[in-house]
Amino acid sequence: MILVISAVAILIAIGLVLLEMRSRGLRNKRLNQYIVKNQPLAPVPSNRILIGFAKESRKELEQKLLDAGYHNKNLARYYFPAKLAVVVMVGIGIMMSSMLLQDKLVMMLAATVLTILVPDMLLEMKRRYMVRRISRGLPYLLDMMAVCVQTGMTIEATFSYLHKELYVFDKNLCYQIKKTSDASKILGLEKALNDLSLRLPSPEMQSFVLTIIQNLHYGTSVANILSDLAEDMRRIQLLRVEEKVGKLAAKMSVPLILLIMFPIVILILAPGVMQLDMNFNLGG
Repeated sequence: MILVISAVAILIAIGLVLLEMRSRGLRNKRLNQYIVKNQPLAPVPSNRILIGFAKESRKELEQKLLDAGYHNKNLARYYFPAKLAVVVMVGIGIMMSSMLLQDKLVMMLAATVLTILVPDMLLEMKRRYMVRRISRGLPYLLDMMAVCVQTGMTIEATFSYLHKELYVFDKNLCYQIKKTSDASKILGLEKALNDLSLRLPSPEMQSFVLTIIQNLHYGTSVANILSDLAEDMRRIQLLRVEEKVGKLAAKMSVPLILLIMFPIVILILAPGVMQLDMNFNLGG
């Protein structure tokens, strides 16, 4: 019975994948007709896979992988099949085991839920880590930008130059600067900077973007401002470290109370309690 249910689930999943591929082909065909005939098309709704393995559309999944630091867009096409393959392999392994039927059902359900949730959680954790890492390295970028601006380079030329020099320092920061430089050539520098602040939502990046945009609007000298901003960011990072060190004493008090104070109290009171118990037993 379980094998039949598993086979039906696999067939349904394959059918949904084929339906998604067919919908994408129809969407591309309509888009080509729009290009040839130059006629507006009605907006095509985003086709989403209803099964729980992939809640995002293809474009959203590609952006999610890019935000997490995986810069190969082709990984998005293997994301859902990889989840499906893991579920099938784990299900086969569980069915071949010698557990009871109820245990097998529980294990299969748990494996399915974990396969759905864990990859998305890991991607989100990786994205947050990448944002924090880029924010920590942002003061060095500002110092180099200040030097480049003082030599007479424009902001656009500075981005175009620094994305090559930052590859050894931080590949993720290099990718973000390169993407901003390429977008500024098409969309304009202000729009590219706003997109950068959306991709990296941190206070340091927002301060950097606002500083550059104010320079574009008012034409003020940006070299000294970038140096001061880098110094302020380093000072804030130092204050955060000091804050974590200050909280460490309070955090250490919890295991101190649980692992040391309670055992000591028990060791002190245990002989007296045992003696009282013995006296009550003798008296009775």
